[in-house]
Amino acid sequence: MQPAELLERYASGERDFSGIDLSYCDLSGAVLSGANFTKAKLKNTNLQGACLNGVNLRDSYIVETNLVNAQLRGANLSSSNFQGALLNGANLSDAYLRGAYLMRSDLILATLERADLQGAYLWCSHLYRSNLSDANLSSANLYEANLIDVELQDAHLQGSDLRCANLTRASLVGANLTQANLTQANLTDADLSEVSLRRARLVKVRCQGANLSRANLSGAVLDLSVLETTRLFETVLPDGRTLSTRDENLALSA
Repeated sequence: MQPAELLERYASGERDFSGIDLSYCDLSGAVLSGANFTKAKLKNTNLQGACLNGVNLRDSYIVETNLVNAQLRGANLSSSNFQGALLNGANLSDAYLRGAYLMRSDLILATLERADLQGAYLWCSHLYRSNLSDANLSSANLYEANLIDVELQDAHLQGSDLRCANLTRASLVGANLTQANLTQANLTDADLSEVSLRRARLVKVRCQGANLSRANLSGAVLDLSVLETTRLFETVLPDGRTLSTRDENLALSA
């Protein structure tokens, strides 16, 4: 289907375009809110700046598609393949992305507040300065993801794979990282105050300048040396001890 026909049918009130093939089409700036594109094929489609709020793109093929600055608030994108897609500046607030494939995709400056990314595949993705506050990333794969300067306040990251992820200067205040795997992650200058890291794995982690004030590390597996320059005010340690004010920067082995 050509873009002109799609837009004409949408304007006439049609909303069901399930299974449609729009690969290589130019739909930049198009308004298609609320449309049903279940199992659609949109490879290399140009949707830059498009308004797609509330669309259903479940199980769709959206590989290498341009969604820069697109509006996808509340969209259903579960189990869709976004590998290599450009989503820089896109608004995905409240979007449903469970089990979505976003490997090597660009989500720089994207807004994903309250998005459901449970079990999503985000390894090697670029999320620099994106907003994932209160997002559900439980069991998500974020291996080697670029999370520099990302907002992850109150995010749900239980059981997530953050091995080798770069979380430099990231804000994770109040986040839940219970049983998360942060092996070889970079947490330099990250704010992890009031986070739950119960039974998490923090082996070979870089934590210089990180803030773990009031964090819960009970049962966590970690290398003691990586926390030597970490702020540990009122932090619950792996053995259950809580550091008092005067113990603020004591080594964990004390």
